[in-house]
Amino acid sequence: MKIKKGDTVKILYGKDSGKRGVVVAVDLKSDRLLVEGLNLYKRHLKGDGKTRTSEIVIVEKPYPVSKVMLICPSCDKSTRIGIKKEGDKILRVCKKCGKTVEPIVKEEVKKETKKKTKSVKKENNE
Repeated sequence: MKIKKGDTVKILYGKDSGKRGVVVAVDLKSDRLLVEGLNLYKRHLKGDGKTRTSEIVIVEKPYPVSKVMLICPSCDKSTRIGIKKEGDKILRVCKKCGKTVEPIVKEEVKKETKKKTKSVKKENNE
């Protein structure tokens, strides 16, 4: 699969057609992906009368990969992806502008800031 977690995608058809969103999770076995804030459905949960209360929960359902198209971060257009090999590395390349496509992952930035703060605390204690 050429679409990865952190990529921005455009929905091609369906009730959310034309909308953009960030990929949250990818399921390789069923070729589906979860897009943040899109394909929302309501699920009615029944309470048991004792501990659990009845409520309506909004759930994101996964999209098939054939229903979405990747948006290149450099040219900001919906595009297909090519694969280019440089030595041992496999790079994803935009078919329209020719630049490499890297997914933007927010979690890596958060992890790096946490590591820096922990190391500072250790130095102060010693």
